[in-house]
Amino acid sequence: MGNSLNDLNYDKGLLIHHWDTDGMSAAALILRKFSDLETMTPSIGNYYLNEEDRDRINEIDPDIVFVADMALPERSIEFLNRFGDVHIFDHHLQEKHDVELHHNPVIEGRSPRKYPSASWVVGEYFGHEPNLLTILGAFGDREDKLKENQYAIEIIEQLLEGWNVDFECLLRCAEYLDSLYKLGERSQIERVPHQLKNFEKPEDVLNLNGLKENVEKLKSAVEKEACGNIEEIGNNVLFKEMGSPYNIISTVTRKIAWDKEDKIVIVSNCKFKEGECQVYIRGPIPDSKKMIQKAKEKGYSAGGKEDVVGMVIPTSDKDEFMDKIVKLLEDQMG
Repeated sequence: MGNSLNDLNYDKGLLIHHWDTDGMSAAALILRKFSDLETMTPSIGNYYLNEEDRDRINEIDPDIVFVADMALPERSIEFLNRFGDVHIFDHHLQEKHDVELHHNPVIEGRSPRKYPSASWVVGEYFGHEPNLLTILGAFGDREDKLKENQYAIEIIEQLLEGWNVDFECLLRCAEYLDSLYKLGERSQIERVPHQLKNFEKPEDVLNLNGLKENVEKLKSAVEKEACGNIEEIGNNVLFKEMGSPYNIISTVTRKIAWDKEDKIVIVSNCKFKEGECQVYIRGPIPDSKKMIQKAKEKGYSAGGKEDVVGMVIPTSDKDEFMDKIVKLLEDQMG
């Protein structure tokens, strides 16, 4: 696979990637083939290109664009198409875009268990043997849940044995990298893939400057939010209202949901960015694709996978839309 990208000619290339471990790892794998690409991540917390992002891309003026682990909406893809060929690598639930390349095995009907991360998708496409970057994205996205994926865990255990490290070591690597977006370190997120592309062992990640200190700062914030009041707002539906200046909603939602695996957990945080409210939903969601579609029909930024949905909505719409989410879940669950 990947032959269509062997003979690309371009003057200035741009690589847009998600801000988390998977996004940075997938970007690093692309940089191993196209090392001169300029990297950027959308404004942290936005699953679309806002005015600031578009202005920046206009200034860069690329003639080719790569998108990794970022389920951008149609309007953002249409904007990118103006500059030249667009190549998308992803594993999220999304519509097929009319671009030069949209490689997403999951929307083509392949099992999500075979593609637990965008880094896994990119690694396979470019013909890489499983390596640090391939599995690092999966650790970031799935964490302990990877142990339930027999296909992935067999590959992972062989790599761990070769490095003489345990499962928790890779979890720690992902935790270190994810600390960057949780603290809003956008410029460093954009630099890290250029460093990661040269890494072969977990210790290379753990030795990156400043990340250990970041993790220590965030731990108490996550524990505080995860241990606070959780309200039951529907049949097997739990709700948690956060109030954090850090982008830790995904971590908090995951921590609550994995302690209550038979429940659907909804978490909101309207304190991260003025005028906007982050909403995360995790658990046994009957039809996450329909939920994402409903949010996008309202003009909200939304994306996700089979067991998780994330969206950003105006704070003024939060209460009304939350009622619609709960009603949709109850209808789906009968």
